[in-house]
Amino acid sequence: MIRTALDMRVREGCTDAFERTWRDAAEVASRYPGSIGQTMLRGAEDPLRYTITADWETAEHLARYQRSEDRQALSAALDQLRDSATKTLFEVVAHIASPAPSETSPTEKGTAPR
Repeated sequence: MIRTALDMRVREGCTDAFERTWRDAAEVASRYPGSIGQTMLRGAEDPLRYTITADWETAEHLARYQRSEDRQALSAALDQLRDSATKTLFEVVAHIASPAPSETSPTEKGTAPR
């Protein structure tokens, strides 16, 4: 699995438009083959700072999306709403999913039962 992380700073007064535009862009990207999911994070201490992550089955799936006309148009729309952006590409080495909350509960010492 491949994960992209896009760290950016949104222009003052543009957060609502940015979030709406990103949701539209994520919906389009989710329909491309190999798309696993996308996440938007907003800084708890700096509400103008966002990190967007996107997971793809393979680097080729990501590359096909990045070459698409859809991606070019969506990126152009987002570019108008942000001051800066830095992208990093990761290969996911390991991912451990947590069980459903009702299946496990921490003990008083902070460790889950075995």
